[in-house]
Amino acid sequence: MSKIIAIHLQNDRNGNTLVFRQSLETISERGLEVHLITNRTGDTPGFLTGIPGVQYHYINYLERGNRWRLFFSFLLAQIVVFRKVWGLLEPEAKVYINTLLPFGAAWAGRLKKAPITYHIHETAVAFSYLRSMMLSTARRTATQVVFGSRYLQSKFNFPKAEKHIVHSCLPQSFVQEAILHSNHGSRKTVLMISPLDTESGLPELLQLATLMPATKFELVIDASQKDIDAYFDQHFIPDNLMVYSTQLNLHPFYQRAAVVLNLSHAEQYQDTFDFSILQAMSYGRPVIVPLAGGANELVAHGWNGYRISGHYVDKVRKHVEQLLNNKPLYADMSCAAQLVASQFKPEFFKQQVEDLFAVGTFFTPRKKEQLAEVLLYPAALQEYINNARN
Repeated sequence: MSKIIAIHLQNDRNGNTLVFRQSLETISERGLEVHLITNRTGDTPGFLTGIPGVQYHYINYLERGNRWRLFFSFLLAQIVVFRKVWGLLEPEAKVYINTLLPFGAAWAGRLKKAPITYHIHETAVAFSYLRSMMLSTARRTATQVVFGSRYLQSKFNFPKAEKHIVHSCLPQSFVQEAILHSNHGSRKTVLMISPLDTESGLPELLQLATLMPATKFELVIDASQKDIDAYFDQHFIPDNLMVYSTQLNLHPFYQRAAVVLNLSHAEQYQDTFDFSILQAMSYGRPVIVPLAGGANELVAHGWNGYRISGHYVDKVRKHVEQLLNNKPLYADMSCAAQLVASQFKPEFFKQQVEDLFAVGTFFTPRKKEQLAEVLLYPAALQEYINNARN
């Protein structure tokens, strides 16, 4: 039986962690022996918690504290990861690294000449001052690299590694729940789900809520209530904005939402696929996303949502008001959003992940034909719309 040694430093509830869980579930179901190196979580379980068939190896790593404490915690984690990977590696074993961060695992795999797969989800990384070193490590050690989108592949250069695009998808359980309850709820709120940092568009959302006092806003932040309170201590939160900490169940929020936003600063914060946007579209909710980054690949402007820089708060306000007040437009965009979301199917994702770790070529001609239909791709559709207008 082949052994897969998987590494992800922070077992949180971010989109890239959810994608990694789906990958590990697929590999484990295929019958491969999976060992996962990650950190322990606190009161809120991360997406990597409790994966059937996976053997866990824990490290002590927390992304909290001041800059120097974070830095030394990160470096210590690399040493611990290196030692754990080194001890687990044996002939025929493969190393599977999520994000650029666990570079210690890459060097352990390289020294033992094991095949190394990187799964990359975004251009920006924590500890940006170490980004060039982490990227250099990945380029020197990676056997194959998995990108979550075409956009992301265009931003990286891995001349020696095999390169694959595996589009993310939602778990089947989420899709089924969305289909059953897409028309439930009042659909009167404007929703944003984001991490706790300025570049994710939090100041812009505060401005937007202030400009629209008659509209209810909900903000879900992937952070503890203590950290949220500390961040907003110096900010005024308008009465029409409700702020929530990490949530295990987001379905009630999507059921209440009429529009879902991503106001992140695309120049610094460029996710592959914003899972909150894909989740929103599975509910048939029109979305507003940045002009650049992976989120805009899910949206054709004016068809299933809008592509607007979060810096232009007043422009975002006008489009939100248009969606709230124009029922025929909203209905058309809602149908288009669900159509796009339906293209990112779990069975396609599973087949691609299985092929990543199987012996032989990545795709057979039959599989390529089966996977072709997934690309009703809004980014390509946007080009068509633009050409048609000219």
